[in-house]
Amino acid sequence: MPQKPATKRLTLDTDEPSLLFAINDLLSTGGIDFDEWWDEFSKPPASKTGKEIEIWTKPKFIDTTPKNKSGVGRWIKYFPNKEDESTFYNLSGTDRDLVHHINAIGYQQSGSTENVPGKNSKPPLKGFPLIELRFVSPDKKVGIKWIRCAGYTDDEKIASLKLAKLITPADIKMWTSKIKTIFGDTKYVWKKGKECLSYSGQIARLQGLEGYAYVRNKQDGIDLFTSLLKIFDAVPDKDGFNRSESTSTTKYTKQTKEITVVGQKVTPDERRPVVDCEFDRAILKLPLLNKPIPLVKRNVILYK
Repeated sequence: MPQKPATKRLTLDTDEPSLLFAINDLLSTGGIDFDEWWDEFSKPPASKTGKEIEIWTKPKFIDTTPKNKSGVGRWIKYFPNKEDESTFYNLSGTDRDLVHHINAIGYQQSGSTENVPGKNSKPPLKGFPLIELRFVSPDKKVGIKWIRCAGYTDDEKIASLKLAKLITPADIKMWTSKIKTIFGDTKYVWKKGKECLSYSGQIARLQGLEGYAYVRNKQDGIDLFTSLLKIFDAVPDKDGFNRSESTSTTKYTKQTKEITVVGQKVTPDERRPVVDCEFDRAILKLPLLNKPIPLVKRNVILYK
């Protein structure tokens, strides 16, 4: 039976610091340079016809690693589609771990019978007409929510191909009336808070509504998304909601201390303030029209 070696700490001579750096780098990266890998991963695919590039969606990530973090690896927020900030993943680990996680997300999303890449499998919302609703707090801060008029278009060519219904003044009047009833007549209040409720998924996209809202609790967020969908006589997918809340007790507290910015004293705005925002107005934005169409102001119909 071999003898147990005497306990001894590994030490390096003063002329061998590079070995420590090499070991630390290997532990932190797992032998992969994530930034170098990302440069290649985030490039559009090569194509002879150009069709692949047309449907390609560019990913992005935000490094969220705390500056004072000690230990191996880093944290990132990964967005499979940089245009869709409601769908993201919080990832952590070595560079090798991050690459593995991102590839796993791609494999998971692409697991359809048609073998369509996951980040291209959701119907695009960009290009559909957009209804914008504005909510105002007592201190005149504005909160905005959007919902797409999914299935509608202002482009006659698209309508002629029966890819969507051509918007008519009658449609706009109907939506305007519903907005007045749902939001204006009730003096609807968006109860903003520190929690984040997202509504996403295939059904949410087909309904023209995929996004998130800062609210005080889950039910307040569900009520907000439900009210938005009522404009189109739709109901939310109960499985499409996800709630998140920061574990920090100080991250979103109200700032009272002044800081100096380019020589001037300022008090930073509060992040995720707890405030009531009352419905103020709604407008319609059409892709082919250069200016928005006013629909409702408070409980007064503007579109005639």
